[in-house]
Amino acid sequence: MKRRSFLLLALLPSLAHAHSYKLGDIAIGHAWGLPSKDGETQVFMPLFNSGNTTDTLVSAIYEFAKSAELRSNNDYSKPAEAGFELAPKKPFPMRPTANHIRLLGLAKPLISGDRISMTLKFQTSGETKIEVHIQDKAGE
Repeated sequence: MKRRSFLLLALLPSLAHAHSYKLGDIAIGHAWGLPSKDGETQVFMPLFNSGNTTDTLVSAIYEFAKSAELRSNNDYSKPAEAGFELAPKKPFPMRPTANHIRLLGLAKPLISGDRISMTLKFQTSGETKIEVHIQDKAGE
């Protein structure tokens, strides 16, 4: 229980950031991505399901990428995840080398300072458009 409370406290500042989003019971914190390299990038954001039932992030769409994959780590030799399950009342963090959205086949390079629009689709809550800030590291 202490660990869960700590994680929630760590997540709350991100959710309070100026560009956080709410879709039904799903809170989406500061979304950020790394500058692209070799036509791809990684995108991260904290998610929190305040509801009483599980929901699942099933896809992400960036119109200037050929595809987007949900990844649990950087081992790209394995298949992508079918979805990110968001258990009730538990934070779902994303960070480099762990859970993230991988954008492939970018139409143009993304550099620090860029902002892109991405659509997230959840199994129960539906979909929403968010803004992703491209930055060199978390917290910028």
